Amino acid sequence: MHEVVFEKGIKHTAHGLNFYLSYFDDIARVLPREDYCFVVGGWVRDRLLGEAVGYRIDVDLLVTCDPRTVAKSLAERIGGSYFEFEKRGLLRRPTVATVVLRLPPYKYRFDFAQIKGRDLEKALIEDLLSRDFTANAMAVSIDDLLSLGAKQTLIYDPAHGVEDLERGLLRPVSLRNLEEDPVRILRGFRLAVEKDLQLAEDFYKFVERKASLLKKSPAERVSLELFKVLSHPKSHKVLRELYEHGVLEALFPEARRWKEIKYQGEHHTYPLDEHVLKVMEFIDLVVEERERYLHGELLEKLGSMEVLGEFSDLELLKLSALFHDIAKPHTFELKEGKVTFYNHDKVGAQMVREYGKAYRWGKEATEFVAKLVEQHLRPFYLRESLEKGQLTDRGRANFWRECEDIAPHLFLHSIADALGSGDSQEEVDKLLRTIEDLVHYRKEKLSKVPIKSLLSGNELMELLGIGPGPTVGRIKSLLEQAQLEERIKTKEEAVEFAKEVFKEIQQG
Repeated sequence: MHEVVFEKGIKHTAHGLNFYLSYFDDIARVLPREDYCFVVGGWVRDRLLGEAVGYRIDVDLLVTCDPRTVAKSLAERIGGSYFEFEKRGLLRRPTVATVVLRLPPYKYRFDFAQIKGRDLEKALIEDLLSRDFTANAMAVSIDDLLSLGAKQTLIYDPAHGVEDLERGLLRPVSLRNLEEDPVRILRGFRLAVEKDLQLAEDFYKFVERKASLLKKSPAERVSLELFKVLSHPKSHKVLRELYEHGVLEALFPEARRWKEIKYQGEHHTYPLDEHVLKVMEFIDLVVEERERYLHGELLEKLGSMEVLGEFSDLELLKLSALFHDIAKPHTFELKEGKVTFYNHDKVGAQMVREYGKAYRWGKEATEFVAKLVEQHLRPFYLRESLEKGQLTDRGRANFWRECEDIAPHLFLHSIADALGSGDSQEEVDKLLRTIEDLVHYRKEKLSKVPIKSLLSGNELMELLGIGPGPTVGRIKSLLEQAQLEERIKTKEEAVEFAKEVFKEIQQG
């Protein structure tokens, strides 16, 4: 075991068991004998706050040797996966070496970076003072945690993080650090809600002046922090803060125009901006209580999609809720004294595609959110049809044919949208009955109807003597529709149907 002796400075002692993790023994065993390792950042902060460890365990570590050597050895020892990336900030570290270990429901992540310099204490101070918030600028030595004298484990705290935590304060180490890496603005708002801390006044003043710096930040890192916000059960609280302090509009300029729409029509209680924030509040709630609204296969589909390596379609659902009405200011019209927003769903979907490209969410994730935005009104149209006794099997089948992949998300979205619009309990109950009706149809009838066209595109072209083009697609679509309505059940009937439709098309 090493002995690290610090000169007088800001330091505290605590029992090492507060910070202990069994994998620290493995790290100590793969660490070269002459080198040192410190646990820093969030792991230290959360143990001081007395938080439960939870299922996602992230530990940042500083080592005096090549971090790749330690991380590769640890990955091999514990059966984890290894990767590395560059990390830039006030201090440029060439490489952060990462080990990820998945033991469902647990996921462990260990990030190793290097500190260099003859003077270990000076190097450690320099690193800690380059960090974002004082609560994240504390370190403990792994040797201390594993020694017989662990009850006297030293917490090295040059930025007074312990004192700030005792005061319930989340304070930047320096404003220069925030300016150097503006993504830390997002992290600050998120951590304040997650850890129930009050952000320092100078942080808010900095955000008022410098939120626009986020536009120049790396798109991937902005998205990572945004998705971390969305993954939190109280993401709506963070998003409200981001909106009220101008950060949301710095990321998504259309959000600036939400204030323009004070009245959305008779179906809405709130102005547009408050409506969006209310929907975010209720989407958190319905996602948390999703078993109350969905069952069976629909429930199983939720959360199964992998997004950006560590997130899922649940974050995409929340993202769609944030964007569902983003195009309303662009489509606002007064027609015969009534407020309308025609095509705001389609225009909004296109805006999502532009943001997805800019922030590099990936095509699959972007299209998923865009489709949810484009279809978000669908359950309300179906509710109206059911209430009037006009919802046909054709309408039900159309819904499942076009929205099967997003149906559970769309149902939860519509419930949150209704609650966030100020709908009465009676209207919400009607929506829930509509969802039950659609699910019942799918289970009892749709499963018995072939979805795949009885005639392929090539078969249609050969049958009708035509080449590729929109006519083939149109006939195939009408054939699938007839199958869904159970008007066509055999291939022979499909042939006659196709001939008849083609004849009608030719006659104009």
